[in-house]
Amino acid sequence: MKAMAIGRLALAALVSFAAAGAGAQGRSFSAEGSDTIMGLGARHIAMGGTGTATANDPHAVFYNPARLAGVDEVIVTGTRQLDATLRPYSFIGATLPVSMFSDAGLDLTFGVARYNRVHARSSGAFGADEFESIFLRLLLPGISGTFDGDIDSKTLVNRFAVGLRHESVPGLSIGANIDWIDCKTETCGVHGTSNGYESRSVHATALSFGLSASYAVSDRLTIAASMTDINTTLDVTTIVTDAAGTRPGGFRAKLPRKLNVEAAYAMSDRLLFAAGYQKFWGSYGDYALNFETAHAGVEWARSEAQTWRAGFWAPLELSATNGLNVTPPFPVAPTLGMGWRWGNLTADAALYAHPIMTMHRDAPAVSADLTLSYRF
Repeated sequence: MKAMAIGRLALAALVSFAAAGAGAQGRSFSAEGSDTIMGLGARHIAMGGTGTATANDPHAVFYNPARLAGVDEVIVTGTRQLDATLRPYSFIGATLPVSMFSDAGLDLTFGVARYNRVHARSSGAFGADEFESIFLRLLLPGISGTFDGDIDSKTLVNRFAVGLRHESVPGLSIGANIDWIDCKTETCGVHGTSNGYESRSVHATALSFGLSASYAVSDRLTIAASMTDINTTLDVTTIVTDAAGTRPGGFRAKLPRKLNVEAAYAMSDRLLFAAGYQKFWGSYGDYALNFETAHAGVEWARSEAQTWRAGFWAPLELSATNGLNVTPPFPVAPTLGMGWRWGNLTADAALYAHPIMTMHRDAPAVSADLTLSYRF
């Protein structure tokens, strides 16, 4: 009996040790939002992330507000990443054309949108040279490469935009946007270089501005460009609780700029090609980054009710002074999608390899987006 009791105790200890070991080894990571993929909106993602020269719905608020000048309807749009687990939506937006200046030859359209720029959640420890740790340090300056614990960080953008054009300058549209950026982060865990548990709450806000333009060179060819986060600074407040107590703090951080340049060519009334380049660069916290990507896509209107799309997204450079120099598992990520229209209702779907989750898994991580739009 005594031997059996000892055996049970040994077995219980072994099970407890195994469970503790499994808990220590358990890690999770997920990321969603426009900064983690190649763009927003199922139509545009299906075309490789193009939209700067092609957007003609509320997603123009995100891609190129100058394109709003060509929207003469009230349109309400919502997009969701179908496999998302962190946020219920990716984008919500609307357009509002203003006709009171049309007699003066001015087309004016306003747009509003709220979208998820990035939402990341992780648990456990990732090595300083692992992609997940590097990405989190890009997202959260101040998090060490030895952090072990839980992170929940979300950045939402509320954007107000306007696009306008005048008949005296045929083909040219210009746009501008104002963003209210709201970032909230909660971390609980330990750093390898610290002496114990730390809880940190971070809240950062910024007012950001952008400018854009679109020019129809001909009935077939359009070129466009947009610049956002121009000279933007985040105001950051922190509350840290550890063995030494609770203390507030704060700092200011520059936000990198984003440039999009794109061209679109309509081969016919049914066939559209688009290709572009994106650069995301500048200082953030105590490091600098430079992300450059290329994208292209094609859209074929099979009928009045159905459209097919395809494209690709390709990284040219993904580097930062915090150690990031990543080459994704694929040199080119393909994208696919379809669109349907029933009267005033439009539905678009896209299938693509999610860049951030692909690098997390070191294998293509397939995601899908759905956009619903209603034209009044």
